[in-house]
Amino acid sequence: MPQIQQNKHIQVMSRLTEILGVKCIVDLKERGAVPGTIHEIAIPALGDDLQSSIDHTQFKVRLESGEIVTVPGSSISKIGSAV
Repeated sequence: MPQIQQNKHIQVMSRLTEILGVKCIVDLKERGAVPGTIHEIAIPALGDDLQSSIDHTQFKVRLESGEIVTVPGSSISKIGSAV
């Protein structure tokens, strides 16, 4: 991996890990908007910018019911103080 690409990857991964443990709202097709907590990065993705990286990354989210679901970042509508 070229040095510039590697630095970008490290920066994006650092930012993605900052949202672990943060409350969120997940939009699930079968249930609508459901509150939860971002639990883990299941499959990281490197996009053109931070937002596209978040959108394409697969996150494990612990719902308030205790269930853990894996969703793309694009299904997380609110993060942190916006919840």
